[in-house]
Amino acid sequence: MPLELPFVTLDVFTRTRFRGNPLAVVTIPAGTGPDRPSQEEKLAIAREFNLSETVFVHDEADHDVKQRRIDIFLPYSEIPFAGHPVIGTAVSLLPLGVDTLITKAGPISILPTASDAVQADIPHNVHLHVKRLRDLGSHPSLNCLSSVPEIRQAQLQGVVFSIVHGMNFILVELPSLELLAQVKLTPAHFPTSQLLDEGWGTGFIGTYFFVRTSASRLESDKEHVSLRTRLVEDTFEDPATGSAACALSSYLSLAGKSRQTQSFTYDITQGVEMGKESHIAVEVRLKDADSIHKVSLSGPAIKVMQGSITL
Repeated sequence: MPLELPFVTLDVFTRTRFRGNPLAVVTIPAGTGPDRPSQEEKLAIAREFNLSETVFVHDEADHDVKQRRIDIFLPYSEIPFAGHPVIGTAVSLLPLGVDTLITKAGPISILPTASDAVQADIPHNVHLHVKRLRDLGSHPSLNCLSSVPEIRQAQLQGVVFSIVHGMNFILVELPSLELLAQVKLTPAHFPTSQLLDEGWGTGFIGTYFFVRTSASRLESDKEHVSLRTRLVEDTFEDPATGSAACALSSYLSLAGKSRQTQSFTYDITQGVEMGKESHIAVEVRLKDADSIHKVSLSGPAIKVMQGSITL
């Protein structure tokens, strides 16, 4: 018997359709058997949408239940956590009053901040890896680094940082928006087993380029930072990457040399160069000089399409 799965698509981290980062949210109706859709069918659906991520929401027969279990898929694998899928899915479930999303990385509390926007408390197990690209020696992936000397040098020096196990980012600071615009997509396959610390050598790894667009300022006991970013993974560029934004914000908060506060807010603009401007907000609160108490990710989303998938 065919199985009908309703879906919506949303543009996330924007209030303007056809900007931001597209997301497909597929609902698995309550009472559906545990093996439908199968892992292979979920991957096939994710490939059919061909978006950076597709989310599967396990619906509850009792809509008084205010939490939902979700599965997050790239077109080629499942991942434990990603930021824009959490924000987009949470916005799509606002009419149901859902306040918690259960991901493979752990439960995420959701707080509505507007009729089309939410704040999510992000699971974090941050880790700064020892190695950088410069430590890979003559590995073939280094042949795919930028031909622009300033960008290449910044790539070699960039730290490798994980927000949770399996979500890893090379954080590359550039001195100007002009250099950020010169970043090109190249087929670089960095060896996770060689680059990541022991016990961390699996999962997604992308390069997150960033530019500080204004001097940080202290207001109401919070340090405010504005950034422009680009996320590149192989020959793919992502318009808005919540997990990378959380990783970068966490790293900068911990690495601050003249720290005057334990609380930080980051206003991050991404996707400009590809015509998909997105606005991401992250708050980080430190527990002490070496650890993080809380990471919150915020943003809006707007519905674009809806329909159903027949299996």
